[in-house]
Amino acid sequence: MDVPAGEDATRSGSSPGPGALGQLESVVRTVAAASAAGALLGVLVGGVGGRLGMALLAAKNPDATGRISDDGFRIGQFTLGGTIQLLAACLQLGLIAAMIYLALRGLALGPRWLRVAELALGATVVFGAILISPDGVDFVILDPPLLPIAVFLVIPAVFSVLLCLLTEHWLAPTAWFARAPVRQVGATLLVWVLTGPLLVVLAAALGLGVVWRRASASVPARLRSGLTWCTRLLAGGVGIWALTALVADVDAILG
Repeated sequence: MDVPAGEDATRSGSSPGPGALGQLESVVRTVAAASAAGALLGVLVGGVGGRLGMALLAAKNPDATGRISDDGFRIGQFTLGGTIQLLAACLQLGLIAAMIYLALRGLALGPRWLRVAELALGATVVFGAILISPDGVDFVILDPPLLPIAVFLVIPAVFSVLLCLLTEHWLAPTAWFARAPVRQVGATLLVWVLTGPLLVVLAAALGLGVVWRRASASVPARLRSGLTWCTRLLAGGVGIWALTALVADVDAILG
């Protein structure tokens, strides 16, 4: 897991000293910052934004009221239980997306704006390829057909851009996550308790973060560079596959 920004953050906050304990503190600060950003944006962009998108689709398609959508919600019927379920699901997705971002953030190339664009575009394409299907209810009965496609692409695009910007802002050396006592910073990780079994993802992120920091310090620079480029090629291949699948699905829906 890529945690260079957390390394800077630790140096500007309390100084834990060398060794595994200091590395763990640095990783905790990094993971906590990303988790807070992912949870907040998951609820606001995915949850609230998703509800607004559903409301728009329902308003445009009154004849579809009561039909079960691809995500299991009844079109045009907004209940407290359904809203809580949506917010909880988006919280979980936001936290997972934050951990994926930490793993991939070091692969992006170029200036900051280009790195944000690369990561956001990749996330949007992959997410769209997974959710958009010519056989899906949302894309068969809802009109105009381009509207649900736009909703399912705009939400992950906005989320991804904001996740990149907010996470990096909170990883800055002057941010609270870098300067506050590590116990207070670590307490923000309690948001993972709401995800239940997904706590294993948090444990893996912390463990892999420490292992990666310790291993990267002893791996020759040339080997690290080679591994990084191999990972970039793999990620690029996944992106190309997702883009191809997304274009084919959109063409089938609009055709």
